[in-house]
Amino acid sequence: MNFLWTHRGRMAATGLWLLVLLSAADDQGRLLAKGRLPRWRDNAGMEFVRGGVFTYRGQSVRVRSFYMDRYEVTNAEYCRFLNDGNGKHWNPNQEIEKRDGRFVPKPGKKPWPVYAVSWYDAAAYARWAKKRLPTDAEWLWAAAGKEGRRFAWGNEPIPPERANFGMNVGHPQPVGSYPKGRSPDGIFDLTGNVAEWCDDWYELAKTGELKRTAVSDRGPRKIRRAGCFAMPAEREVNSEFGTPSPDYRPKCIGFRCVRPARRVLVIVPENFAELEYAAYTAVLAWAGHTNPDGDYMMPKSGAPSVPLFEVVVAGLRPEVRGMGGTTVRPHRLVQDLTDRESDRFDAVAVPSCVGSGRGQHTDQGWDDLAHPRVAAVLRRVHQNGGIISTICGAQAAAKLPIPQAGPEQPVAFDPQARIATSVGPAVVVEAACLVVQQLVRPEQYRSFRKYNPWLFGGQDQFPPRIESLR
Repeated sequence: MNFLWTHRGRMAATGLWLLVLLSAADDQGRLLAKGRLPRWRDNAGMEFVRGGVFTYRGQSVRVRSFYMDRYEVTNAEYCRFLNDGNGKHWNPNQEIEKRDGRFVPKPGKKPWPVYAVSWYDAAAYARWAKKRLPTDAEWLWAAAGKEGRRFAWGNEPIPPERANFGMNVGHPQPVGSYPKGRSPDGIFDLTGNVAEWCDDWYELAKTGELKRTAVSDRGPRKIRRAGCFAMPAEREVNSEFGTPSPDYRPKCIGFRCVRPARRVLVIVPENFAELEYAAYTAVLAWAGHTNPDGDYMMPKSGAPSVPLFEVVVAGLRPEVRGMGGTTVRPHRLVQDLTDRESDRFDAVAVPSCVGSGRGQHTDQGWDDLAHPRVAAVLRRVHQNGGIISTICGAQAAAKLPIPQAGPEQPVAFDPQARIATSVGPAVVVEAACLVVQQLVRPEQYRSFRKYNPWLFGGQDQFPPRIESLR
């Protein structure tokens, strides 16, 4: 079959639904700009924790990027949950009382972390908040990092001004009371105050030792991480954990929540190809939802509730013109992106630009791709283990290796170099799906394909054809 004829037909079929998805993505962008976000996209009060690889229980484990609550859940926040039809998760041992039919914190206890909550209580709150509890690996990664810190702040000893421990106070302190003890990502009270529930189950092996199992298994115990206000210094280290029953409600265990996130930066040059921009932004927005527990992508029933991808559009001017006349207003200017902000992206996608022969009859797009800050951002994300996907020569400006794409291999990806390229807009959906595939777990990608048969195959529909995406 003729390559050009095939891809022209597919390109036309792609354009219709991409324009619909692009409209939806633009609507989300306008909500973002106005600060009106649905609960499942509101990351206020959370800190971004970039994923990475570290040694966990003797094995090399990759933790994907996520947002984590800056503070432990407070009595005030828990009361909002109780008053929203969840009163069965209250018990008299909490610093919460029922007054005139409403749950309210006891006097002076509003900013305290909630405690005397079971794992079931904490998990119910997380679902209500459109978040989930952290896995044991996520909690340890946030607290100890790749370097394996002993405490949230590092390896320095634990003094009273850094954490609430050893009965120095005798009870929890308001969240955020120990700014000197926060983690490098800005997360408070990972050390001391109250211990915290994690999502993982444990089971007793025949030897009598506790053995970690998958989250879906139903072992007899759950994990709690770190120490609390009553524990001595030697039990406040990040490696400290316990395995209480999930219905246990002690006055020393609270919790905080996380939300999965893969952050993708889309850099838009002048005279960009609209179809490519639409594919990168819309496919990621379409694919990037899970159920409230983060188990699978795009379930058949129920509204999407947890975003898996966060797409940030950047350009070199407040308004960037596309080849067909579309104007995009980027969320950020590339030249304003700091190194710290660049470190928070898992991938960068760059829609191609065209020269003076098409579109707006300008070579500004090529100058945009050669801009020193564009090259610096690409290099920095790549050096941090991120994925680079582009349909033009942006890799050359950043002096990155370029996989060769052509008629026989229209989308090329080098897994060692973590760089993808393609021959043009006719296969841009494949390029966007390739980014999805590289940033999610295999079972999530299989679920994405399962719940989107119209995208991955079906009569008279546009399917990605690249064998690596199967």
